[in-house]
Amino acid sequence: MIARRGVLGGLLTLASGCGCALASEHAGCVLAGDQAARFLARDAGGPAPARSERLIARSTDREFDYALAQTLSGLTDAFHVLPGFAYYDDRTAENAYATAARRMGNADGTVLFGRRFLHTLLSQPADADVAVAAICAHEFGHIAQFKYGLVDSLLAGARTVKRAELHADFLAGYYAGLRKRQKPYYPVAQFAAALSNLKSSTAATVAHGSARERAAAIDLGFQVSYRERRSFAEAVQIGLDHVRREPA
Repeated sequence: MIARRGVLGGLLTLASGCGCALASEHAGCVLAGDQAARFLARDAGGPAPARSERLIARSTDREFDYALAQTLSGLTDAFHVLPGFAYYDDRTAENAYATAARRMGNADGTVLFGRRFLHTLLSQPADADVAVAAICAHEFGHIAQFKYGLVDSLLAGARTVKRAELHADFLAGYYAGLRKRQKPYYPVAQFAAALSNLKSSTAATVAHGSARERAAAIDLGFQVSYRERRSFAEAVQIGLDHVRREPA
């Protein structure tokens, strides 16, 4: 456990748009409620992740865990959310996901990141840490959707969870814009690629959007943050307006 400025309410156990089944053909991001879980089970081509995984306190790299804590703290500040965060055993399907369930007691839900998926990301030749940050940003975007009551609106009349996924991508882009403002050389292109270009099954692409759609949402979120300097509340609404124009 890492305590830093009360990071994630002191309940950040380190063990998370790929968000949501980007690296596998199984279900990814979990939305609030049984209806959303059924959406994901159908759309992502597999069962929704169980809600009883054994939470794992940390990865095998202590320095990485500490660095990740800094990223999660930044996401907490940017999105005004306070979820629990942990790793879990994803040996059957590499994944990371968000749930409204209070697995660690935190009021804003839980983000879980598969350790095998983490290992796959960290084995990349370059910018592995940026890829992990992008995925965490996407999952924290879902946590914001839960907290601010956006899920019903995003899923209303939809056949898939695509709008919710693109909105989480948009919010991830917003976070990338904040990082670019703090750190001019932040690799935004690699951040966007981590979410939009990872391999996905056909079913998951239908549910999460094409690479082009995801990249467009991420870029718009980035522009709203980096160039327009909009507040998070303003960005949330701009993202909603954007994804509502997408077929779902």
